[in-house]
Amino acid sequence: MGQFSDCRYPGINVLTETRIYCHLCGVSFNIARSRIPGEPQLAKWDYTGSQPDLGVDEVDLEECARNGCQVVVFRPKEEDSTIDDPDYIPPENEAASADEYESDPGSVVSPDEAGLDEWDEDVESRCYQDWLFTGVIPQDSVPGEPTWLPLDRRDEVVFPIASEHWQAHYEPEDLEHIAGPNCLEANAYSGHAISLEEMQGCRTAQFLIHKISSGAHWQPGRLDEDWELPEDWFLSGLCDGMASRDDGYNEVHPVRGGIGSPRCENVNFDPEYTEANEYAMPFHPWCFDIFCRQSKIHFGRVNISGLMEWRNAEFSWDDFYAFPRTGDAASAQEQFWRHDPGNEYLAANPLFVPRLSPLLDAAVALEGNLSPQQGAFDLSCRPGYPRDTPVDPLTTLPMDIRLLILEYITSRDIANLRLASRAYEQLPISLWYHLIRDEMPWLWEAWDGKECVHRPSIWTSVTANGARLLFQRREHYDSVLKEEYRDGNPHEAMDYLLPLPASVIQQNILPRDRTNWYQLYTEIKRNWSQLKGLQNRQRIWEDVEEIVKRIKRQSGKINPMERNA
Repeated sequence: MGQFSDCRYPGINVLTETRIYCHLCGVSFNIARSRIPGEPQLAKWDYTGSQPDLGVDEVDLEECARNGCQVVVFRPKEEDSTIDDPDYIPPENEAASADEYESDPGSVVSPDEAGLDEWDEDVESRCYQDWLFTGVIPQDSVPGEPTWLPLDRRDEVVFPIASEHWQAHYEPEDLEHIAGPNCLEANAYSGHAISLEEMQGCRTAQFLIHKISSGAHWQPGRLDEDWELPEDWFLSGLCDGMASRDDGYNEVHPVRGGIGSPRCENVNFDPEYTEANEYAMPFHPWCFDIFCRQSKIHFGRVNISGLMEWRNAEFSWDDFYAFPRTGDAASAQEQFWRHDPGNEYLAANPLFVPRLSPLLDAAVALEGNLSPQQGAFDLSCRPGYPRDTPVDPLTTLPMDIRLLILEYITSRDIANLRLASRAYEQLPISLWYHLIRDEMPWLWEAWDGKECVHRPSIWTSVTANGARLLFQRREHYDSVLKEEYRDGNPHEAMDYLLPLPASVIQQNILPRDRTNWYQLYTEIKRNWSQLKGLQNRQRIWEDVEEIVKRIKRQSGKINPMERNA
């Protein structure tokens, strides 16, 4: 691919600025991860998707020792005894980490909670999936994010990287460097800080392609979204990671509309000779899902034409890099994505947040056990007030006026008001519903089920490699079944053997009258550092809010001077 250079971009060498990002959130698709002891080799990959072998002779041992790095023995010697070795480090608690290997984003129920037949079907389905992705479909044949990992954990010989034992008994090529939580040597997000389960889909890219690019190849199909038929754009298949500008374009699976390698860009470097619609727009499927939700709220539909008109109107280098990104994405946009410790949330799945579901479930009371007007606090142990305590003038206000005041102040001010005035010692649980809606508009689990009817697409429930392996195998089975079922319908057999990915499981919609909104609000705040997917959801939501605002401005629905409309 030739070098882009002209006077419109002085000082920019496009061959060194080769990375293409999600156009909606600004994060790279070339996310890397380092594994922790006990995880399989498939749990680590570098920015290319390959499994790196960073040897102990390639790192700064003193720096790694300060960062808590370890070494794992590739080929243990027969005389190794992990029990007798004083430097041996056992793998992390298996029970606490087992959930990291669940590829199914649905919650698991016990036989007591579900019908016996349902439980048997679930076990059978899991066994089938395990067989499918470990036997029939060789997932290690493709680089990048794994499609399926076993639930069991491995026993490994592990030493602190500063240990003298390995230096005396092993050659560097026999050892694997295991990055600590703050290690920068691997340039990857550490498995100590974020689990595989939380990162599901972090390398998956998809594209919006104009139907003109497809020619006569685009035809309605069973995988179509409702909006694809009337719109001029359609969704591509998926790919894992993103090739550099100087390396051509990625193959996607499945091929949709006859386009196997979409021509994508964040910038139109040559607008005089290249129509903007010739370029596909890259994004994470989860980011596009968040756009669809906001689009339905603001426009009453998935406004693809408005989205692409905005993209085409702000399609220059300056436009893309001047977009006011929320969070830490902009600072990580270097030639190779900067995997800074503490920013792991940038790679967390915002739709499926493993640690959120237990908080949601715990906040819902049984029928009749909770009232929205019930007090949020237990005042039985509060100290009494001295007789000479001055009269609090706020206690003379009617309750509806007191609650009206709260609508104009922040949650921090409410906490201070409770300390300052006896009139606000007790507050109804319903108050925190309004706080959640105001402060957490992205917590769609708290929405009324009718205010935004939305079901995530199938593309949010499968990784790029999962789609690639599945559809390649379906193509093979299709050719075989057509020979066997000349007089029948091979599609039914195909769907039974290799079913298409299902949409994301039905997400929790909290019942307004049975949810302890105070408990939910405080638990989210208390566990915020562990809710990486929710952190990323907030970041993407705010970026998409800005995009929606610009779409409205582009279409003339708001005045260009209204910055906060």
